[in-house]
Amino acid sequence: MYNLQEENELIRLARQGSTAACEKLLTAYTGLLKNMRHRYAHTPTGKILDDDMQGILQLAFMEAIYAFEPARGINFAAFLQSRLHGAIYKAFKNACSYGSHTAHPTLPDDTDSVSYFDTLENHQPSPERQLLVQENLQAILSELNTAEKELLQLIYIREVPQKAAARLLNITPQAVSKRKQKLIAKIKKLA
Repeated sequence: MYNLQEENELIRLARQGSTAACEKLLTAYTGLLKNMRHRYAHTPTGKILDDDMQGILQLAFMEAIYAFEPARGINFAAFLQSRLHGAIYKAFKNACSYGSHTAHPTLPDDTDSVSYFDTLENHQPSPERQLLVQENLQAILSELNTAEKELLQLIYIREVPQKAAARLLNITPQAVSKRKQKLIAKIKKLA
């Protein structure tokens, strides 16, 4: 590793186009680049970007060299790490938004003529499941008192904000929050 003056000199030379200075800096920070690459490799988006990750990080490294200002008194390693995080975040964001902006979802590789929507699972509950849920819900509602039912209806059915519900019930917003927490705990206990 280099001391602060040597590192700042290498950065200055790298900005002027010295490939030797760039290589020395890159060699010094190879461990950080590898760490950043492996840190996100286990995520689903990280797996998608795995082939591109080295290039993304190296480009961010070069951009950090040109954006770094030693006069600010910031350590280059800290500056570089924040730049690498930013580059990875931007790449993740672009990769995630790409799938949501495509006109047609992509098919799995093993399907040729099957419609994409035919491959989706049916998440419609069975009639038996619907009946069971309805019976459980009725049993829970029968255990609630009038004030709890009124609070439940205001907050979850009519979607009234807690402050407005407090005004309607003539109580403080803190009391609404406390009653809501107790109501949730009671419903979880009954369910």
